[in-house]
Amino acid sequence: MTSKRLPASPALALAPTLALTLALTLSLALQAPPASAADGVDRAVDGAKDTVTSPGKIVEGIEQDTREHGAVGVVTGSLKGGARAAGQAVKGAADVGVGVVEAITEPLRD
Repeated sequence: MTSKRLPASPALALAPTLALTLALTLSLALQAPPASAADGVDRAVDGAKDTVTSPGKIVEGIEQDTREHGAVGVVTGSLKGGARAAGQAVKGAADVGVGVVEAITEPLRD
C-alpha cells in the first residue's frame, strides 16, 4: 500500500499555484491594451486594497449566514466567506502584478 507524502512545507505546496498565477499575470499584462504608468499604479493600488481587505469577507459570510440560518451559519458562513476571501485575494494579487508590469513596461511601449 502506497501513501501520499505531504510536502515538507506549506510553501512548497503553494509553489505551483503561485507560479501559475505569475505566468497568468504576465501574459495578461503583455496582452492588455496599452495603459499609462498611472493606470498601472492605480490597478496595483486597487489590487493591494482587495488583497488586504479580503479577510473581511469571512466576517461578512458569518454575519450573513448566522442571520439567515442561526448557529449553523457560523460554520457555513466561515466556509462561504473563506471562499469569497480567497477569490478576492487572488484577484487582488493578480491586479497588483498586472499593475506593476504595466507601470514598469509603459516607457518601453512608447
